[in-house]
Amino acid sequence: MFKKRIAVFFTALCALFLFCACEKVEDMGTLPDISKPYVGEYMLERLMIGDRDMTEHFDEAKLSLTYDGKFKLTYQEADGQSGEYGGDYSVSTEREEITFSSKAGLRTVSRTFPIKNGAIFIDLRLGPKLLHAEFEMP
Repeated sequence: MFKKRIAVFFTALCALFLFCACEKVEDMGTLPDISKPYVGEYMLERLMIGDRDMTEHFDEAKLSLTYDGKFKLTYQEADGQSGEYGGDYSVSTEREEITFSSKAGLRTVSRTFPIKNGAIFIDLRLGPKLLHAEFEMP
């Protein structure tokens, strides 16, 4: 009986060191950082270039975010052309923004955009016009 109590004590002690000797809970990150609720597929809901609505020019445009920090933008235009573009992403749940990074020749280009109510809003300058895209989970 005594040996059994010692075994239970050492097992509990090892579990205590195993689970409590790690970093503080505050240092582990927030629940959204751990669970990554933003991972998944986002569909193009709106695409504007300047004051022209370009959404109807696409049969489908999809932005996929994976758990391992990769993104892929795939699209199918109404005229049958298709393509894809990919790279890495990171999300700041505190600042509610996403940063996309991808290779452009020998350098890496990164752009940061807001996330509001689960939707990703992309605004980019194309010469004198503004490209505005909204991606939402279905």
